[in-house]
Amino acid sequence: MVATSFVAALLASSLSAATRYVSLDSPNPTPPYATWETAARVIQDAVDTAKAGDTVLVTNGVYAVGERGYEWPVSGRVVVTNSIRLESVNGPLVTTIDGGGGMRCVYLGSNALLSGFTLTNGSGFLGGGVNQF
Repeated sequence: MVATSFVAALLASSLSAATRYVSLDSPNPTPPYATWETAARVIQDAVDTAKAGDTVLVTNGVYAVGERGYEWPVSGRVVVTNSIRLESVNGPLVTTIDGGGGMRCVYLGSNALLSGFTLTNGSGFLGGGVNQF
């Protein structure tokens, strides 16, 4: 009985997870960015719609737009404060987050995952590329 309850809870949690999409070439960026056709053009926009357990998939390009600044040290081009997965589709050779020389590239809250990006031109106290608390 306990195993059945655990499996049911696990299935329910995986069914509620969503995928958000980001593409610089999106023809019609529309929240909640649930398809490639309605993908966000700015990573932060998709991150802002994601809930814990969701995945934000980012396709090829140099992402140098967007910024969030909360209380220190939570600031950067992309700020992830909940437990989501932020992943590039094709890896770091073709997907870059550019801090522009004046800000951190990515801030990651606890239990957030960042995978498959090149981080460049970041600047920030306690980490210009990525800072995780």
